Amino acid sequence: MDLIDDKGRFFGTVNIIDALAVLFVLAVVAAGTTFVLGADDQPTNAPEALTDNSTNTTTIVTLEITGIQPYVADAIPKGPIDTDRITAVENKSVRPTEVVVTAQDGTLHEQQHPRKQTVTLRVSLNTTTTEDDLTFGDKPLEVGRQLTLDFGQVTVEGTVTGIANEN
Repeated sequence: MDLIDDKGRFFGTVNIIDALAVLFVLAVVAAGTTFVLGADDQPTNAPEALTDNSTNTTTIVTLEITGIQPYVADAIPKGPIDTDRITAVENKSVRPTEVVVTAQDGTLHEQQHPRKQTVTLRVSLNTTTTEDDLTFGDKPLEVGRQLTLDFGQVTVEGTVTGIANEN
């Protein structure tokens, strides 16, 4: 007795296409059940999950945004900002982005990019302070973290290089 006969049936009784269809349906049902039942095990970072010991604070953050076009740097506003996450841009400095280039002899040299700019911002952010953590956007605020800030007319991503409480 062959595993699959000349009519395409397993052991002469079950059609192989039907068997694959049943296995596919079972796999989909198992994946759906795992997705639905496994969702309750996920920790939540929602603001409602904050403890009673948390307080809203304003934190001054130094942010470095590298390799952006001049029109993006110009579009970053300075002064008060009307958003839930950003209070104000306290200071903004713009300089050419430094890049490393390889010379024909293989040596590395640092030089200014002809167009791209680096912007350093000192920004007041609305943060949450708990006993152990300072958070922004439901994630810990720490030096080296990448932040995406939406200023309305422009959205930029930069690296936190310094943190100071305003309190």
